[in-house]
Amino acid sequence: MDAELKLPAKVFFSCEEDGFSVVDGATIRDMFDLGNIQPMIRFDVGDRNLFEQRPLKVASHEGDTVSVECEGGTVVHLDFAEFAAFVERPEGMYRYMGGLDEGNDGRGFLAPK
Repeated sequence: MDAELKLPAKVFFSCEEDGFSVVDGATIRDMFDLGNIQPMIRFDVGDRNLFEQRPLKVASHEGDTVSVECEGGTVVHLDFAEFAAFVERPEGMYRYMGGLDEGNDGRGFLAPK
C-alpha cells in the first residue's frame, strides 16, 4: 500500500469480529453485491497487530483521522495523513511500531516518553 493513501471522499467502515476494513464508498454500486467489495485496507485482529481486540464501532471520523472503539475498552486511532496509528488504553496512549501498511505484521506498541 502506498504511504500517500488518503481516505476517499465517500468512505465506508466495517467492524467485523476478526478485523476492521476501510472501503471506498464509490465502489459500492449495488447493495446486493456487498460480498464482493474489496477493501482499500483491512486490519486483522491479532497479537501485537494494530487491532489486538475486536473492533466494535467507529467512535469518530474527522478528515484523515478515524477512531475505533474495541473490546476491552481500547480505542485505535488511525491517522491516514501521517500514516501512523495509536492505541489508547486505560493506562495510556501507545504508538504502533509500524505504518498503517504494517498493521497486520505484529510489530507491537511503544509507550510515549
